Amino acid sequence: MTNQHIEHYDPRREFEVKAGSYHHFMLGVKWAAITVASILTFLIVGFATQASVIAGLIGGTVVFCVGVYALRHGLAHSTEDEVEPPP
Repeated sequence: MTNQHIEHYDPRREFEVKAGSYHHFMLGVKWAAITVASILTFLIVGFATQASVIAGLIGGTVVFCVGVYALRHGLAHSTEDEVEPPP
């Protein structure tokens, strides 16, 4: 007879895996929101106003840089770190 390793169900481990997946998903959503906001700023300022395309490019770059700064200095925090795993 061979030794078979039987894994037991551990709800804490499952919680950690799901919390990690949620954290990475939320980071992806935040990066997507920053990217969409900067592209919309470029398009609106560059083509829907009297400003030039260069002004739209500058505005989009500023929005992207502010978003990246915010994401790297505190906005990357997720609330799942504060939730207690099930007993």
